[in-house]
Amino acid sequence: MESSRDDSSSDEREISMNNNQDKKYHRHSNAQIERLEAYFKECPHPDDSQRQNLSEELNLKPKQIKFWFQNKRTQTKAQNEKADNTVLKAANMRIRLENEAMRNALETVNCPPCGGPPLGKEERELSLQKLRSENANLKEHYEKLKSFVNQQQGGHSIPSVDTLPFIHGPSSYASTSTNNFHVSHGSSSQNPLEPPSMLSGPYTRDNTNIIRVPQPPQPQRLPMQIQHFQPLSQVEKIMMSERALNAVSEVRRLVQTEEPMWTKSSIDGRLVIDQENYEKLFKKNHLKSPNARPESSKDVVVVPMDPRTLIDVFFHTEKWARVFPTIVNEAKTIHVLDPMNHEGQNFLTLVYEQLHILSPLVPPREFMVLRCCQQMEENLWVIADVSHNLPNVDFEFASPICFKRPSGCVIQALPNGHSKVTWVEHVEIDDHKMKPHRLYKDLVCGGSGYGARRWTVTLARMCERLSLSSISAFPTTDYGGVVKTTEARKSVMNLGERMMRNFAWTLKMSQKLDFSQLSETNNSGVRLSVRMNTGPGQPPGLIVCAGSSLCLPLPPLQVYNFLQNIEIRHQWDVLCHGIPAAEQARFVTGTDPKNCVTILRPTSATTPSEMMIIQDAYIDALGGMVVYAPMDLNTAYNAVSGQVDPAHITILPSGFVISRDGRPTPTAQLEGGPDYSTTLVTVAFQILVAGGPNYGEDINMDESTTAVNTLVSSTVQRIKAMLNCE
Repeated sequence: MESSRDDSSSDEREISMNNNQDKKYHRHSNAQIERLEAYFKECPHPDDSQRQNLSEELNLKPKQIKFWFQNKRTQTKAQNEKADNTVLKAANMRIRLENEAMRNALETVNCPPCGGPPLGKEERELSLQKLRSENANLKEHYEKLKSFVNQQQGGHSIPSVDTLPFIHGPSSYASTSTNNFHVSHGSSSQNPLEPPSMLSGPYTRDNTNIIRVPQPPQPQRLPMQIQHFQPLSQVEKIMMSERALNAVSEVRRLVQTEEPMWTKSSIDGRLVIDQENYEKLFKKNHLKSPNARPESSKDVVVVPMDPRTLIDVFFHTEKWARVFPTIVNEAKTIHVLDPMNHEGQNFLTLVYEQLHILSPLVPPREFMVLRCCQQMEENLWVIADVSHNLPNVDFEFASPICFKRPSGCVIQALPNGHSKVTWVEHVEIDDHKMKPHRLYKDLVCGGSGYGARRWTVTLARMCERLSLSSISAFPTTDYGGVVKTTEARKSVMNLGERMMRNFAWTLKMSQKLDFSQLSETNNSGVRLSVRMNTGPGQPPGLIVCAGSSLCLPLPPLQVYNFLQNIEIRHQWDVLCHGIPAAEQARFVTGTDPKNCVTILRPTSATTPSEMMIIQDAYIDALGGMVVYAPMDLNTAYNAVSGQVDPAHITILPSGFVISRDGRPTPTAQLEGGPDYSTTLVTVAFQILVAGGPNYGEDINMDESTTAVNTLVSSTVQRIKAMLNCE
């Protein structure tokens, strides 16, 4: 290590010219170099404030810090290019040898069925003619079957693969009369519930168009259409299998290895990979970009779910998105290389996933990954993900360039149907052209935004929720109230879960709309996104989603308790119209009683409100969410009856996302002391602007967007005033 420091950093010198043009050299101390190199591993591109903090800490000038990082990046780039050239030369030699072996094999090829001599030209022509004839017969048979099925279905065509539900996307969560052509922050489900549709669902991408107003809605480009993917060749399958098995081996080694492979982050104390040790042990797969930065972390959790059920979650994208609703925005299985057979030991699929967290100010991340499961021992499984991009595939967003190095988890079976999960996340990100907003820069660029801790905390919380929702009796922690049966309780909890998924999806706001009244000079910090809903289970019409993010000098738990306090809710929530709310039912969704689904009803001394509010909220080690939606009484009675599928109850959720700011955590706090952290809060409202599948030309979008902007801004100001954070 001493020699490497001398080679890489100790000779870094700042050269300055005095009045006599004499050169002065400054050699950094070993302690300074160690701190700079440790910081460089986590953040190779520090901004002005970070350089200033380092200069004060190390007693160096900001320019010295700046020049040191510039030189270090240049040196690292040169070393990477040298290593890449060596790898490429070896790969080139291997391919040449493989090519030569294939040529030799072709010269001596035998007929596969009988092991005889190679087919001649005439035999090949006869074989091709026979195959063409069989293909024509099969096509004719297919057309007859298709015609017959269409007749049986009343003339409806067989749905093609690209019309199947996209696993995460706009959901059927809104409730408003189709005759309402005014801004409506609420629900009025006067229409009968829509019947279930074979292809509809909370995530059907075809049912929603993101548009720019006031022009009529235009269909959005569908980036991940299955019919564009060509079948895999045998050679591709072999290469993908080898890559996946190597990833499994690497994940297992990373889980079993401790220091010096894993070190504690100087930012928040989490375990991160030492990149120098990593590159000595493993094959170097990375982005070919000088701006790429690695993110790595490891965490362990015990969850109330058996290993085989967990494996089933990992390999069914709909369940995957349900268990991680606040992380996985969309997911789709592209290819299945090995069937999902629980009797076997190896499963392999190619999966597309889009990840997004916390706020519209955080850009989503998109991956195409090979996901492989291998059973190592009787009670031990390894699941590994590794990036594997296909040619001619365009992702939806102009998102950061993402590459997933071997990541995943080791699942160990425990007694009583529990599992111990050790999770490893290791990715490379190039967000040079699309950086997160300054509010979320520390959180995302520090590596904790999408780190292993977020996955394990979410997994534990959702496993607790699924376990509690399936019990056949009312727990003592619940308050049944207007909900009389356990089936109705389960229905309400499922409705809250679906509401949470929809709200998390809306936060990505794929298109930002700027209007004339929201100029840079008086920008309120509100971002708007507009979409037209046309599918069943959604309110047909134009919906505006407005969101704003802010930083509060209070710990997350204090902010969460404030938002959960129903005694003062009417002072900031416009849905209450200034009337105090009363709790009608409450169902705990985890070991922490603060995590619950509640039904509220604003009630005055003389007249109860004609509306109820369903709310789902949770708080965990990283933050929390408070999501709620209004329901008219008819919709509310359907929800609490337990006799209506919650997937067909239309609601339009709004809410808050609470998160830590990602800045370095004081040592005293890590050791259990007081929480002095600050909180990042995102508030987002969804509002129906115009009902019906076609909105009129006379809609004044300026007035509508001004109303939405005012609603968000005024709510934020009231909350800040009540928390004394103005």
